[in-house]
Amino acid sequence: MDMNSDRDPAPQLWDVLIISAGGFGRSMLCTADSDPDSGRLWRATGFLDSRAELAATSPRPVVGDPFTYEPRSNDRFLCALGDPGMRRKYTAPLLEKGARFINLCTGLRSATGIVMGQGCMFDFEVRIGVDNRIGDFVIVQSTVVIGYQVKIGSYVTINSFVFIGGGAEIGDDVVINPHATILPGVKIGAGAVIGAGSVVMKDVPPGVTMIGNPAKIFRFK
Repeated sequence: MDMNSDRDPAPQLWDVLIISAGGFGRSMLCTADSDPDSGRLWRATGFLDSRAELAATSPRPVVGDPFTYEPRSNDRFLCALGDPGMRRKYTAPLLEKGARFINLCTGLRSATGIVMGQGCMFDFEVRIGVDNRIGDFVIVQSTVVIGYQVKIGSYVTINSFVFIGGGAEIGDDVVINPHATILPGVKIGAGAVIGAGSVVMKDVPPGVTMIGNPAKIFRFK
């Protein structure tokens, strides 16, 4: 899906529901409210969350549980869960019912040739180079720089102040923690975790945790 494909004129404003009424969900609500398309193509009208205790303090109504909610034709969705496994878990029942997720690109400064799937969210001051390929449900926090011709799989979480060099490849379900650096051309296997402040100079096997400068595999005792 091209990153602008959800910007076609709509007959009426879509109602955007955010999965998770917790802290990250509320932060994404603030980002969504400041997006140029808010009030033009869609409006963030509420949350989906199974935690009843959050309803009393929620800035928008909690309208249902993501596991049981029945999507309406005018609904669109965002998933504000940082953990890739949780993101898969809570989007799956909605996807099975035909739900559509928008891309929230409020703070994205992008070049040409960007192709991405659905449900991606970018916080403020994210910069992306040319010809990148981004999968579904990728979350990129603020002040991230991604070089050219980078491939990012689905359900990836990239936290703040990360640098990813040109030609790097990031597998599905990877978590890159703040201030990490991925050097150009490095491949990171699916499900890997990159520790905060790590400098990744070589390819990373799937499912491992990398820590340090240069980053090495961390093994729990």
